[in-house]
Amino acid sequence: MWSFRLLGAFRVERDGAEVAVGTPQMRTVLALLVWHANEVVPVGRMFDELWGEVPPASAKVQLQGIISRLRRVLGKERIATAATGYVLRAAAAELDVELVRQDLAAARGLIAGGDVALGATRLREALGRWRGPVDLQLTEPVATQLDELRMTVLEERVDADLLLGGTADLIGELTAAAAEHPLRERVRAQLMTALARRGRVPEALDVFLAFRRTMVDELGVEPSEQLRALHARILRGEPVARPALPLPRKAHQPRQLPPALPDFVSREELLTELADVLTAPRREHGPLVVVSGAAGLGKTSLVVQLAHRVRERFPDGQLFATLRGDDTMAVLQQFLRALGVPADLVPAAEDECSALLRDLLAGREVLLVVDNAADARQVRPFVPAEPGCAVLVTSRRTLGELEGARLVRLGLLDAGESAELLTKIAGVPPGDALVAHCGGLPLALRIAGALLLDHPHWTADDLAARLADERTRLDWLEAGDLGVRASFDASYRQLSQSHQMLFRRLGLLPATTVPGWLAAALLDIEQTGAERVLEDLVSWHLVSTAGCGTAIRYGMHDLLRCFAAEQAEPEQGAVLTRAVGACLAMAESMAARLPTDGLKPAPGTALRHHVEPDACDPVAWFDTELPTLQAVVETAAVCGMAEHAWELASVCQQYFDHCGHNAGPLAAGLTGA
Repeated sequence: MWSFRLLGAFRVERDGAEVAVGTPQMRTVLALLVWHANEVVPVGRMFDELWGEVPPASAKVQLQGIISRLRRVLGKERIATAATGYVLRAAAAELDVELVRQDLAAARGLIAGGDVALGATRLREALGRWRGPVDLQLTEPVATQLDELRMTVLEERVDADLLLGGTADLIGELTAAAAEHPLRERVRAQLMTALARRGRVPEALDVFLAFRRTMVDELGVEPSEQLRALHARILRGEPVARPALPLPRKAHQPRQLPPALPDFVSREELLTELADVLTAPRREHGPLVVVSGAAGLGKTSLVVQLAHRVRERFPDGQLFATLRGDDTMAVLQQFLRALGVPADLVPAAEDECSALLRDLLAGREVLLVVDNAADARQVRPFVPAEPGCAVLVTSRRTLGELEGARLVRLGLLDAGESAELLTKIAGVPPGDALVAHCGGLPLALRIAGALLLDHPHWTADDLAARLADERTRLDWLEAGDLGVRASFDASYRQLSQSHQMLFRRLGLLPATTVPGWLAAALLDIEQTGAERVLEDLVSWHLVSTAGCGTAIRYGMHDLLRCFAAEQAEPEQGAVLTRAVGACLAMAESMAARLPTDGLKPAPGTALRHHVEPDACDPVAWFDTELPTLQAVVETAAVCGMAEHAWELASVCQQYFDHCGHNAGPLAAGLTGA
């Protein structure tokens, strides 16, 4: 595509690359033809530009030679011969001046129709077509006319910005424009308005007085009645009101919600609670709800179900998009197009898109659903200031840093809810074993239901048998484009290196929960640092917690543990050695503090002190940590660390002896050592 650029240094381009025009005379003739594109330029007019009032005798022949060479550059069909001269044939899209005029006309139409924000955006695009000062060396005042066009576009864009409430960013721009064009009254009025709205009244009055002196001294006239009236209002302290933003006459009302699941089950109490939050009478700020939880918990399904339930409360539309990685900008642009912004008017900067989105939502009632946000930074550009709008967000992180958000942490389905979902999908009761292997994870339950439908010769017990082995469970939990492993992997890949390291090392231990000191041994760092990493994993819903205060413990969902165990750990031997060493040190310390007063409990019962279980109560400590110690012993034995396993088991035996237990569970873990 050809482009003829006059807004700056004269330039001809083809497909974005500059085309060398040739001699200065060729450039002069072509510039004149471009300025009068699609109009006949008389031969005499060209003589005047090339040679002034005394053209040479060979002027006609020389001009024909110039036109011939230009045709070789541009194509012979580009410059046509007319009865009195020549004409350059060019489409409006090829002429930057025509594009500005189109932008100006379109912006005026948009603003007149109420789309002030879109009109301002179109005017900004028009101003962006200038590449610098105009340098055409023609006898016509082309540069003056193009500068007048630029100032018209600038003034109309400033008017639109003032209508939208902008002031602070305009003052510097208007101050420079007033200095460049000291007799331009409209710029002075805009500068006075912007200063007054910012509370800088003395400066606004000074702008008027300086302009009046200039007008009287240079032209011998007073400023217009309109400018004097503005000065009087500012002088009296009357507010320079911000006009109300008109709504578009034909506002788009998008309906983008995906269909709700027909087999959605449970969570009725939560849905009712959140529906009340979203449909409550208007407040100062619109509701912002964040539903977070681990991968596969059904966050999106819940939010879509909720959005359909409350959509009548948002008659101006419902927007929906899924964030995939760092694509906030793409989703903002998608929402703007859905609200009626033409694709060629969508801004190219994220902050401009966000500002335009807020402008379009002003005075409207729209529900925005933003799925799969990675962090609060991705959410903030979508939050409007309008109390009539609402935002629903899903995330695998809690997003506690998101200002004003109602945080909802989604949990697992219980056994009854899981059985109900599987029955709805597969049409047959699932059985307790299959429900247990899915662990209350809706994604796993949906995949299990899909597998039963795909394999009608399987019973629920057949599938449960295939899922019984934790080492291959995730292999079976795949159906079409659904996969538990793939869902977990997306969360794992978002973690930093240290977080990935602790996550996979927790998978080395089949314990239900671990304390912070054991996590510190797995990472070989201080306990405080390890607990920070653990708490981050809790925020990502990859690790769960039990207890509180100093007794807090950290665990994993069974399917997450299966996934963690699959991740390669290059330092497995050293990690397990540290884990056994940490357990041994703690167990030895607690065993040394076991009471020696000879008290013996009844067989099969533990000695209970009349204190709360804590680190000062060795019996309570062993009671709490026994599952962890047993897991470490079993893991060490399986991994060929029999000596370490026996040593830890021997220390634990002191607790069993003291409490009258036998060491059966620990001994069972050593049978293969």
